[in-house]
Amino acid sequence: MRKISAAVTAAVVFGGALIPELSEAVRFPIPVLFQITRNTVGNVEDPRIRSEVPERIVFTSTGNVMGPGTQTANREIYQWDYDTGVLERLTTTIGGESFAGSRPTDITQTSRPEYVAFVSTGNLDPSIGNADGNAEIFIRVRSGGAIRQVTDTVAPVENRDPYPSDSGRCIVFSSTGNINDNDGSQDPQNPTQNYANADGSEEVFLVQMDNNIFPEAGSYTQLTSGPVGTVSSRPVIGGFYYPRQCNTTAYMSDHVQVPGGNPGLQLYRYTRSLGANELFTAQEIPFPGMLPPAGIYLQPGMSSASNFARGPFVVFHTDTDVWNNASTNLNIFRYRSFHPRMTQYTDLEGTDVAQNAVVSDGGRWIAFESNANLIRVGIGDSVPPFNEDKNWEIFRMQKLRRVQQLTETQGCTSDQASMNDDGLNVTFRSTCDLIPGLNPNGFRQVYLYAQVKEDDPLAGTIACQVSQGCCNEANGCYRKVEGKTTKVSRKNCLAHPNGCDS
Repeated sequence: MRKISAAVTAAVVFGGALIPELSEAVRFPIPVLFQITRNTVGNVEDPRIRSEVPERIVFTSTGNVMGPGTQTANREIYQWDYDTGVLERLTTTIGGESFAGSRPTDITQTSRPEYVAFVSTGNLDPSIGNADGNAEIFIRVRSGGAIRQVTDTVAPVENRDPYPSDSGRCIVFSSTGNINDNDGSQDPQNPTQNYANADGSEEVFLVQMDNNIFPEAGSYTQLTSGPVGTVSSRPVIGGFYYPRQCNTTAYMSDHVQVPGGNPGLQLYRYTRSLGANELFTAQEIPFPGMLPPAGIYLQPGMSSASNFARGPFVVFHTDTDVWNNASTNLNIFRYRSFHPRMTQYTDLEGTDVAQNAVVSDGGRWIAFESNANLIRVGIGDSVPPFNEDKNWEIFRMQKLRRVQQLTETQGCTSDQASMNDDGLNVTFRSTCDLIPGLNPNGFRQVYLYAQVKEDDPLAGTIACQVSQGCCNEANGCYRKVEGKTTKVSRKNCLAHPNGCDS
């Protein structure tokens, strides 16, 4: 089990009080819920947790994150640190705003420092300059706080959704620009694409971060190509072992990127070492060529670099009947890129929806938001139903049927989950008063769900106090809700003589 922090007994500051750090390993998992922000004005969005060792959470806010009167007119990037419990403002954007912060990068098998990538309209790096206030990609290095500008474009170009690899070796993003050496010819690990983007369509780019001491933009490769008006976006990047963390990029595109591809908003993967785009092909897809049928496929999420060579895994949601089992609601699927396999996790009915999934290293856990009453059979003291009112809750699933409902609320919304490598820590945002009395007016706040050992002080009532933003079973403000969901039908309607109505 990967470490969460260096020592169980070390103290950290949280909400003005001292509490122990999270435990190193989990034998008997006890759930603990933390409220990270206590905004009384403004908004929060995109909480992202560090993957390998989840010591930090990055998010965007206009709220009074640092205390009364500290709200901002425009969005800024913040970070919460486990080791100190301190909330830190990472950007001060005079005359602009900063947003879309990535999870902090890791430092496994790399000499690069940890950094956060984000988008800003500010003039934050004097060595390049952004006086025109265009939305550019930046990184902020943790040690020393230096900020480096990655893209340098002019209006009306838009740069969006930066997503760095775990180690920070590269960043993928989408842009309407025609960026530098974007054909890839200067990237020795990537066959030349010969793509350009003079028509200003939104395309996916990869930038190699060359400097190990202070990461800076090296060569750019345009991974997609489409005519004016088409959109390729939401890229995520990973690899099935650490030296190839920049090898696999998944993204969605409304332009057919491969010969013979289906129309619609499809998901694709780009393999850097091959210089090739591919559709998700798997034996489990009962359609010609083992290809997903035409439809709309949304929001890819990718596991971090697995040292077990089982990944990367890509999760997404779609209402397309991928397995041809008459499943037409928005459901969660998981795709294994290495030895391709497609797995359907939910099979919802009526007005139920599951969306915006994330996946852990090795594909063991997924987390997502849903308004469904997923748990049908309780485990332990859990007696369903838990979501009859169809509220938007955060769920975590292991394998195909084991489910934990992390939030149990009414009349509010929890969404935007982000999960670390081992799947034991999930950060998300919520308008709910999850820790009673700390969010009575229903502002969006950032929360953290974590699991600790049975003998961890956080499992008790002294270290975990409601007034200090901490909930567990011992202090009576959190209960563990888990069980099994309905088994997804594997019936291949095409192969049945009576079709899907049989």
